[in-house]
Amino acid sequence: MKKIKLLLALSLLFGLFSASAFADALTSNKDILGSWFLEYTKKSPEDTEKKLMGMTWVFDNSQLIQKDIPQVRGNPYDAPAVDYIVEDGNLKVSILGRAGKFDVYSLVEKTDSTMVLNDNKYGTYMYFNKK
Repeated sequence: MKKIKLLLALSLLFGLFSASAFADALTSNKDILGSWFLEYTKKSPEDTEKKLMGMTWVFDNSQLIQKDIPQVRGNPYDAPAVDYIVEDGNLKVSILGRAGKFDVYSLVEKTDSTMVLNDNKYGTYMYFNKK
């Protein structure tokens, strides 16, 4: 019984350290500067169904511009620039026209060329490639 409790305590401790490593991965706006191609989204990492997106998020000077946003009919469009900030390991993107309101994304995984964000509002996983 003592061994089981010890293993449980160690696994919880390891889980806390690994979770904090991901949370600390984004420490400043500079961590995500540049253009990121949002290839697809999924409802969960295990989900086999992907929703193709094909748009670009450009992070520059504390502003985010979403480019080539697809439409059902017509040509893709670009959204106006909005402010963003990295805070407490999360990406907070201002909502256009709603002062003080943000969409919050938590970092799931990031390398030099890929990034996975989780939309905290809807739980959607967003898969990016560096352009």
